[in-house]
Amino acid sequence: MGSVLRLVLALGICGIAAESAGAADGRLYPSGPPNGVAYLRFANLSPAAVKVSSAAGALDLPTSDAQRVGEFDPVTPGTELTGTVAIGDRTAPIKLTLKQNEFVTVAVTAAAEGPPTVTLLREEPSDFNAQKSALALYNVDKNCAEAELLAGDRHTVVVSGVKPDATGRRLVNPVNVALSVGCGAEGGKATGVELGAMAAGDRYSVFIYAGPGSAGRQALALTDKMAPFRP
Repeated sequence: MGSVLRLVLALGICGIAAESAGAADGRLYPSGPPNGVAYLRFANLSPAAVKVSSAAGALDLPTSDAQRVGEFDPVTPGTELTGTVAIGDRTAPIKLTLKQNEFVTVAVTAAAEGPPTVTLLREEPSDFNAQKSALALYNVDKNCAEAELLAGDRHTVVVSGVKPDATGRRLVNPVNVALSVGCGAEGGKATGVELGAMAAGDRYSVFIYAGPGSAGRQALALTDKMAPFRP
């Protein structure tokens, strides 16, 4: 997406000054303090472009895999954040409050009829190893009862038992290995994803979600990107 368009939602903090900063800076929500922040990003898992709007502006998420998922933005924990997501002329509200050190992904999918579906995928990382890669599986497919992340030709299980609207994460050796996603006991053919070589200390995300119409189950893998803190 080039640089991810981030727009500030004023939320009554710093009044007009905050709104002016948001318009110039292009963020959805104000950055939290440098310590004890929370992190928020948006993911478009629909077959059409998604627009996320706040009082300060709008963020466009297209359908190309390289641009579907935005950066993790640092935001102030404990503050209610609101906004709207839209697919065409169909809209749905956003309302959420993040906890300190929490990572939240707002996944947007399209319903057959009615407004878009907004799924909050919450995570509180409890471990870090600079020698390992952190690999997460996000299950946004309600028909996948227990999603799993598999590695190599033998489909070695990396992450398993991830329920719909939930996340599983594991620290792994930073290697270049073929990955795929499946639905455990449900069976069926695993869906391959392209991630490439992982780096020590970095975070990676794999999404499993339902494709449009007869497209079937879809998967998307990417390197997590962190937006810088800006006071």
